[in-house]
Amino acid sequence: MIERTLAFGPGGALVGTVCLPDDGARPAVGLVLFNAGMVHRVGPHRLNVRLARHLAAGGIPSIRFDLSGQGDSARPAGNAPFEQQAVSDLRVAMDALAEAAGVARFALFGFCSGGVHGYAAAQADARVAGLLMYDTYMFRTVRSKVNRYLLRIRQRGFFPAVLGGLARRPFAPGKPAARGGIGQFPTPKPQDFVNVVRALHERGTRVDMVISGSFLELYNYPGQFRDAFAGTGIEALVDVTFLPSMEHNATLLEDQAGFIRCIADWTVKLDRRWQPQAGG
Repeated sequence: MIERTLAFGPGGALVGTVCLPDDGARPAVGLVLFNAGMVHRVGPHRLNVRLARHLAAGGIPSIRFDLSGQGDSARPAGNAPFEQQAVSDLRVAMDALAEAAGVARFALFGFCSGGVHGYAAAQADARVAGLLMYDTYMFRTVRSKVNRYLLRIRQRGFFPAVLGGLARRPFAPGKPAARGGIGQFPTPKPQDFVNVVRALHERGTRVDMVISGSFLELYNYPGQFRDAFAGTGIEALVDVTFLPSMEHNATLLEDQAGFIRCIADWTVKLDRRWQPQAGG
């Protein structure tokens, strides 16, 4: 395994670390890791570092970097909106990993709000072979709403749960209007999400999700995504891994280990999908 930190992008403003497998590996896909919210490129509990090294041992290269104005990366020189700048940064990071590892396809792992940037970058760049979003978008169903109230009743008792829910309903200061948002960013309208996933699938780009148990008021049972999009066709295109016992930041060591395996397995499968077929 080879690790080296580099400055790249316009004026060398972006800072990242490439993690490369030993000579002899012939990967088709490289993984791009970046900030989880305001967390440095190492990720919560150094998750990105451990994931990158785990993958390098299995022949998959990666780059973990700080978006403009975060961690070690400089503020952007222009006045582009942050969301637009993040997409530009991700595309430049793909260029850097392509040069370092010789890969032409990329997997993006978006942790929480990072999934929003990955979702936008996947639409903007056809080199994205797959996008894995963690605790990013959650779409409610009738069953999930019933489960939400049952959860409140178990936690608080019947009358406090019902009366408390009614009292809060008209007042939602600071919360996004779009349903399913976890308080930091809005979730796309379901039909818009369907259209994007279909378009990406037709282009050959996978979109998959991992959801923890930290947002049970929004996502609270296996198969919720399938129910939310039944009949649209994307329920069969998107794999959703629901980890109800895991906390959002994967604080427990056993959760971290399982989480890393989950992301690594997804990346390896994506790489195999893009490997040249023997005799092809």
